[in-house]
Amino acid sequence: MSILESKKRWIQIFLLVIGVFLLSFIILKSGITENFQTLLTISIPLLIIAFILSNLNILVKVYRWKFLCQKYGQPITFSEASIVTVSSLYYANITPGKIGDLFKAYYMQKKHSLNFFDGVSMIFYERFFELVILFLAASAIILIEFRGITVIVMETSAIIILLLTLFYYKAGYFMSLAEKIVIRLPLLNIKEVNFHIRKLPFHQIVAVFFITLISLILEFVRIWVVVLAFGYLINPLQISMFFSLAIIAGLISQIPLGIGIMEGSLDFLIQKMGIDPVSSIAIVLTDRTISMYYALVLGFIFSKFSFDKLSEASI
Repeated sequence: MSILESKKRWIQIFLLVIGVFLLSFIILKSGITENFQTLLTISIPLLIIAFILSNLNILVKVYRWKFLCQKYGQPITFSEASIVTVSSLYYANITPGKIGDLFKAYYMQKKHSLNFFDGVSMIFYERFFELVILFLAASAIILIEFRGITVIVMETSAIIILLLTLFYYKAGYFMSLAEKIVIRLPLLNIKEVNFHIRKLPFHQIVAVFFITLISLILEFVRIWVVVLAFGYLINPLQISMFFSLAIIAGLISQIPLGIGIMEGSLDFLIQKMGIDPVSSIAIVLTDRTISMYYALVLGFIFSKFSFDKLSEASI
């Protein structure tokens, strides 16, 4: 292991420790350890529905990757798209900034000889539309009378949306600039690189956008159903806004899984809707368990299948 890789790993561990510490502090402060019976009040039928929605969301993501593979000239089966996509849920969430999502591009290059940066282009469309939709949903919080930090988040969201849009339309220019910088780095000693982002036709871009929108709507409905399962009837649009803000906060933190930051943000915002601290943290932990933590375990299991596939390809 190189010195650089060692430093990255220690930084990752350090961030994860901070996240776990924050989450532990939030749980202890909420009082749920003394009132754990709150978790026993949950409606099992509604919890099952929420779990089904979580799995449907994963299936939509699998379909999106299959769709993108086909549009980039490398069609794969739904089964293989499942292995790639679900495995990436593990790698993406254990790394800061979800950089582990690049595993999908690596897998497609090794298994199907797809150009690595075509794979990166596919991931770009996935992440780009997810971020835009989340920022738009979070910005809708202007409809609610919130002040202070919420105003700052709204303004920051608007700036980031503009920057993302600018990057998309000028992707060729930014990638060319990155190529020139990398070539000039003496430590890398690279003569030629290709960071080309291959763009899709407009109608295919629209299709990716709507597939991504369906995926996020399933997430919004799931968190709303979890709240219902604890006996609270709240505005589904409001919880969607808060959920989007919490995800953004987790992404900005660069902590793997956004652990601690995401839970703390969502817990705080849910309490703003009049839900007591014990029920609020119970809602957050339940939703995270059947979505993110479940996806992490599932991704870990599928990662073995993906490495078996790569081993077969290298023989």
